[in-house]
Amino acid sequence: MRTERPRIPARPAAIGTPSEATSTDAVAIVTGGSGGAGRELACRLGSRGAAVVVVYLRDQREADAVVEGILAANGTALTVRADVTDELDVERLFDEAAAAFGGVDVVVHAANRGSSVVYRHAARRLRDGGAIVSVCGAETVAPALARKLDARGITVNGLAPGLEPPGRDHDVADLVALLDRWRRRPAP
Repeated sequence: MRTERPRIPARPAAIGTPSEATSTDAVAIVTGGSGGAGRELACRLGSRGAAVVVVYLRDQREADAVVEGILAANGTALTVRADVTDELDVERLFDEAAAAFGGVDVVVHAANRGSSVVYRHAARRLRDGGAIVSVCGAETVAPALARKLDARGITVNGLAPGLEPPGRDHDVADLVALLDRWRRRPAP
C-alpha cells in the first residue's frame, strides 16, 4: 500500500484541516522564530522550500507576520506558541509539527533559553538524517547525546554570534550554508 505525504494546512489557523498537498524538502522547527535571528532564519528556510514551524512565546502578532511572509512567497509555515523551558509545551510543539507536516527534520534553536529541553525532545523526535542547529550559544548538546545522534545521521551544529548581536547577515549566511550542506547529505 502506497502512503502519501500528509496534507499540509495552508494557513496557521487551519492546523489539521486538509488543503492542497505541498511538497517540501524538509520540515523545520525554529524556536524564537518571531524575531531577530530566528525570524530571518525562518524566512530563509521557508524561501528554500522547507515547511517552517515558527515558535513564539509572547508576540503572536510578530510570529503571524513571519508566517504570512512565508505564505505570501508560496512557502509553507505555521505558528505554534510554546514555552521552550516547559517539557509539556515542547512535547506539544513536536506533536503539532508532526500532525501538520508528518515529522521534523531540522530544529533551529534561536530562543535564548530552554536549550536542554528542546535538544532532549529533538533527540527523540527528529527523523534520521536530521539536523539540530543552535543559534543562541547558551547551552551545548552534551557529547554523549551528540554521539548518539550521530549514529542516526543527525548532525549537531552551533553558531556563536560572537560580539555582534544575533541576526546579523553573517550569522544567517553561516546557518543557511550549514543547512544547505545538510540537505545534500544522504540519509543513513
